[in-house]
Amino acid sequence: MQISSHFPFRFALPTIIEFGSNSFDALGTRASALGNAPLVVTGKHSAHAMGLLERVLQQLPNARVFDAIGENPDTTICEQGAAFSREHNCDVIVAIGGGSPMDAAKAIAVLARNDGPCAHYFGADKYVNAPLPIIAVPTTAGTGSEVTPYSVLVDPVERTKRTIAGNALFPRVALLDPELTRSMPRNVTIATGLDALSQCMEGIVSKKSTPLGDALALDGIRRVCEFLPRAADDGENDIDARTQMLCAALASGIIVAQSGTTLVHGMGYAYTIECGIAHGLANALLLAPVFAHNARIAPARLASIASAMGGDPANPGTAVVQSLYNLLDRLEVSRCAHDHGVTEEQIEKFATEIAKDPYRFRNQIGDLTRDDVYRFYRQSLDGAL
Repeated sequence: MQISSHFPFRFALPTIIEFGSNSFDALGTRASALGNAPLVVTGKHSAHAMGLLERVLQQLPNARVFDAIGENPDTTICEQGAAFSREHNCDVIVAIGGGSPMDAAKAIAVLARNDGPCAHYFGADKYVNAPLPIIAVPTTAGTGSEVTPYSVLVDPVERTKRTIAGNALFPRVALLDPELTRSMPRNVTIATGLDALSQCMEGIVSKKSTPLGDALALDGIRRVCEFLPRAADDGENDIDARTQMLCAALASGIIVAQSGTTLVHGMGYAYTIECGIAHGLANALLLAPVFAHNARIAPARLASIASAMGGDPANPGTAVVQSLYNLLDRLEVSRCAHDHGVTEEQIEKFATEIAKDPYRFRNQIGDLTRDDVYRFYRQSLDGAL
């Protein structure tokens, strides 16, 4: 069957976006308009790269710093950050880094004003008191978390990723300065860029897709396919490629905020949590199998994606898969999940667990079984359909 974008639709984006070189210099002014005691939430390396933390403290001399956020933060570190925030009576959160610090910052903003463990707030609008206001400053180009109302965290009890959601979690301000992304290593550049691609592609085929989101998504796909190899090869000097990738990541975040993600993300979390594969790369390894399926359900949507990737829209499934494989080849990234540490035994378990969780299928088109999910994992493992 063919599907079309849903009418009517809702599109909410309350975040003020400042994009461009030197936009970071507005941090002090923006923060002082929201509070008097800022808490900087960042990674162990994010804000220290290129002397960024020193630049932050020049604008926010009275800020407290919580720089303990690692990759894929869990509920425990967010509870520690919230306790630190309350101890110092912080009233505005400044999130600096990639998706991990921004997601943690959102949870900290909730917990700073609401009692109880972090796990109590998984779901939508579970908090009673409004979270602290958030300013987001991305230093990577991928998640788009600077414009989403979601905090995606590892639940160490369930060993999966779960989400705290609510419109109050939209950052009040997002400062996107391409200069801050220059120091990203090649592997981070690739993984985050592939995350942006995945989010754009998934948004187009989501059950909650919107016409506005589709336009942004196709633009984001074009930018990633053209500029990610350049950013990976010479990102420190190619500021145009960095700018284009930051714009693509922003588009992908806006799309996620409106349309959510699909089964690709739901399956990819297992690769990240159990195999240690970077989130964006985990998604990329699953795009070809899932989108070959999507092409049979929504060929017109896949045709638009194929065109954006430079492929032949007349044969959209094949074109999208080949474009994905070509991009990974250009990035010198193996398309085979087994080359990244995934085993046959693991995918059996992954498929069974995913099939039990209806939430992972909430935005996915087509009726899928456990055998379908296993087939997608199997194809990802081998890097061939």
